[in-house]
Amino acid sequence: MASGERRRPNIRDVAAVAGVSYQTVSRALNRHPNIRPETLARIEAAIVELGYRPNAAARALVRRSSQTIGLLTLPTTHYGPQAQQIAIEMAARDAGYRIALTNAATGSVEDLAAGVTFLRETSVDALVVSVAETAMLEALAQLRVEVPYVTLEPTGLASGHSVAIDQRLGARMAIDHLASLGHRRIAQLCGPSGSIDATARTSGTEERIAELGLELVGTVEGDWTPDSGHAVGARVLALGATGIVVGNDQMALGLMHACRDAGLDVPGDVSIVGFDDVPEAAHFPTPLTTVRQEFEEVGAAAMRVLLDDLAGRAGLVHLRIPPVLVTRASVARPG
Repeated sequence: MASGERRRPNIRDVAAVAGVSYQTVSRALNRHPNIRPETLARIEAAIVELGYRPNAAARALVRRSSQTIGLLTLPTTHYGPQAQQIAIEMAARDAGYRIALTNAATGSVEDLAAGVTFLRETSVDALVVSVAETAMLEALAQLRVEVPYVTLEPTGLASGHSVAIDQRLGARMAIDHLASLGHRRIAQLCGPSGSIDATARTSGTEERIAELGLELVGTVEGDWTPDSGHAVGARVLALGATGIVVGNDQMALGLMHACRDAGLDVPGDVSIVGFDDVPEAAHFPTPLTTVRQEFEEVGAAAMRVLLDDLAGRAGLVHLRIPPVLVTRASVARPG
């Protein structure tokens, strides 16, 4: 070390000033539950006195904040959840927070509880819960989460905040667009039963069709994948609808494939509306009319809600963000 250069304090220096062992300091930095309050206070004072800042753990101890947001999600390759996860991470980083991520691997209630426990033991300041099933939200409401949390879904069933795209409104917008062009016989290819988003979109479709006096000729269920859209495509087309509302863009792509197999033109013979506005939607064989979800806005809004809560400024918030209808070539007047 050069003459006159001040050595940075280390954990043993903190221990000496606090009058404890360095192992005790280490346990305190890692939030071990068996540290006595008076011992913790001495360690905190020593950290401040020495200016000891080796890592996030020490900063968290002084601030009593880990500057970390927990994100509990389901493992998936689908565009919507992944785009939402990226949006959350970017919004957290912009606010000066890190993300601790874990998956509820099987989607079971047990995995949900394990995920919440894992993130709480990581000493997160707050949680974002991105799960897809109604049963999981009902289970979440029964857990002792003990930190502010926000769910990314439109029901508000859990006891925390919720921020979501207004899925029901998006479905209604799709029906309004088809109706404005003269479609009266409409079918829907929906997502899997039990899915929160699929249920909301299906409800919005059925409500608006009834309000406008249109005919819902039938509903077929898929599993969000292009393969399922193709596999059930013949059943959907056999319903004889002139317009079809599809639960997401991937299934719409598979349905377009089924149309080609059947020798049908989109939109000459049948019009199709998707949901999500994946980056490829504008480049499908027939560019897809779809309901765009503003995932970046969801991420930013969820972080605003949590930061307001952590600052003591927020009551319970249930925020619904309107989607946007993007019109392209897959919808036309019925022939």
